[in-house]
Amino acid sequence: MKQKANNFQKMRELGFYQQAAIAATLLERMLPNYQLFSEVTGFGDAKLCRDILNLVWEWLFVKKVKINFERLCNELELATPDQSQFDMFGVYPAIDTATALDSMLNGILSQDASEFINVAKISQASVARLIEYQAEDIEITTEAELKKWVRDHELMEYEMDCLSELIELVTPLTDGFQREQVHMLKAWVREQGLSNLGMELVPETQKTDG
Repeated sequence: MKQKANNFQKMRELGFYQQAAIAATLLERMLPNYQLFSEVTGFGDAKLCRDILNLVWEWLFVKKVKINFERLCNELELATPDQSQFDMFGVYPAIDTATALDSMLNGILSQDASEFINVAKISQASVARLIEYQAEDIEITTEAELKKWVRDHELMEYEMDCLSELIELVTPLTDGFQREQVHMLKAWVREQGLSNLGMELVPETQKTDG
């Protein structure tokens, strides 16, 4: 998956806040997966996850804002589902979303941009898991065939294209992020109209503050 590797390398070459902005935008595409799981099962706290991501955006353009990200990490842990407690595929995208959001917070807390790369990796792994799950109904006999199926699948191509486009959008923004750049990235997510798993976005999943 050369394009995938290139995307990660291009992301690594960006500045700290540029990488953070990409990660936050990818989380906007993942969040509906958690929200749907929470709605169906009654588990978790979709509002908490939405509020955390809103605070991440605020941190991005208000550099001196005081936010207790460590407390948010602890609250998020309690809202992360345990896969053994749910007999449904939807638990995995929900866990992926919470894990990616935790990586985002850890990246901010530790000033470690590699955590933002992890968000991109988790998002793509979540897509791959869905494709593999759907492939159970297709006659694939070898690991190599499965890898090729995942790599060539339109949903994976879309995921990689989205990351590539985000990198292009963020690369020129070297002077930091203001409110208008944040609005631009959120608008980009709305224009896509789909979560990273191809689920159509509805207005309720796109509500954001600021």
